[in-house]
Amino acid sequence: MTEDLFTFYQMPPLHDPVLIVGFGDWSNAGNVALKSIDYIIEKKRATLMAEIDPDYFYQFTQNRPVITIKKGRLHGLVLKKISFYFCPNKEGKNDLILLKAQEPDYRWSMFVKVLFHLCKQWGISLIVSLGGMYDDVLHTEAIVSGMYTFGAWKDVFIKKDISLIEYEGPSGIHALIMQKAEKESYPFIGLWGHSPLYLRGTNFKVVIRIVNLLASFFAFSIDTGELESSLKEFENQIEEILEDNSELQEYIEKIKKIRSGKLRKKDTPKIVNIKDFMRHRDL
Repeated sequence: MTEDLFTFYQMPPLHDPVLIVGFGDWSNAGNVALKSIDYIIEKKRATLMAEIDPDYFYQFTQNRPVITIKKGRLHGLVLKKISFYFCPNKEGKNDLILLKAQEPDYRWSMFVKVLFHLCKQWGISLIVSLGGMYDDVLHTEAIVSGMYTFGAWKDVFIKKDISLIEYEGPSGIHALIMQKAEKESYPFIGLWGHSPLYLRGTNFKVVIRIVNLLASFFAFSIDTGELESSLKEFENQIEEILEDNSELQEYIEKIKKIRSGKLRKKDTPKIVNIKDFMRHRDL
């Protein structure tokens, strides 16, 4: 393994760590994965542990660097990052390592090899992959589905009301991670939050559920008050919108009928985007 791929900022003692992975872009519908990761990093005061050189995995003409220029001088240059954060867990037996990144543009197989190299080096006991998908669900629901490589997690999912994923179609880098975990008998679970087709932006209701699920799995406490406040603000706004927007009311009623089996999915109306009606918040 080429060691110059990595930059290590600290190597703390690790106690049966789990790796929680979240990628942006395609597999981050509702901002479910990255918002959950960011919130845990912030609230648990996780510290930067290591980074993987992004030059091997991103096409910068698509993921362009962001620069800051003031009075003609370059003040900052920010590239896409692949960052690992460390959070000691004094309440439970598993320390937390959190991976935050955009989904790589290419060299997926190489990226997965690098990831598993680090997992073995750090003694990771479980990989937890977070994702988000758009679905025929409602903004009032907090549906999370799951997948796993070892049977014991099936009972956990059933107990926590996490449905088992049934899916065939395009996928992301999560699939390659799970495939390698299957081949190497490496413990892995995936949690996917479902967001309404008509909601673009952060799905706070689902984020809250995922954060709480992780806290229950790995026995750590976390205050979700800020997420609850954001959710309340969204709910207040959508109530106002629904009072005045018959198109959105009709759309939601048809989704309810699809959910109950009274309407075929092919009869779903044109997608209505709530964000178009929001006044103040970029949800």
